[in-house]
Amino acid sequence: MKKGKKAPSFSLPKAALALAAIGALAFLGWRSWDLHPTDKFLNPEDSVPRFSFMDRSGRLFSSSELKGKVWVVDFIFSHCAGSCPMLSQKMMGLQDSWKGNKDFKLVTFTVDPERDTVEALKQYADDYHADPSQWFFLTGTKADLYQTIRGGFKEIADRDYEAGPGFEFIHSTRMVLVDGDGKIRGLYDGENDEEVLKLKQDIKHLLGSWSHT
Repeated sequence: MKKGKKAPSFSLPKAALALAAIGALAFLGWRSWDLHPTDKFLNPEDSVPRFSFMDRSGRLFSSSELKGKVWVVDFIFSHCAGSCPMLSQKMMGLQDSWKGNKDFKLVTFTVDPERDTVEALKQYADDYHADPSQWFFLTGTKADLYQTIRGGFKEIADRDYEAGPGFEFIHSTRMVLVDGDGKIRGLYDGENDEEVLKLKQDIKHLLGSWSHT
């Protein structure tokens, strides 16, 4: 009578190695997806304008300081009773996600420079715990600001003389993603939570997923 073949012995170390390999592949697959750009991500075609404005710190801030950085732009006015507080909350969330990352910056332009002085913007920035080394609030002459916003970023900025207090200005609620070469890489509706999530994913794509979240 022939003896049966000996059953293969179970090896705990080999099983552990196999599980570790499967886990590593799953992580790499997730990371690959996490770094994948969304449908809002644009080819590097349009360049942002060069600009130089006063920051809320009282110093002159130039777009040349953003060279090599990934940055996001929005447009607000400090006494806004509409979308501006929500936009600033979204920007604060981005700051929290990439806090301490020297390659990521935030830039906020006022559309009401007559009232948004350096002092007014400083108070507004403080209300949103804006890090002065990462989030810049800019003001200047109305002509220069509107030329930059309209002519450079191709966004809306105008005075509505028929609107009530807190709604005197019509402005874009889009958040603009810019890469290290000064190219616009995405336009996201700051009032749409789903689009803001896409913005975060596209920031991760440009930065290589460096994030606290």
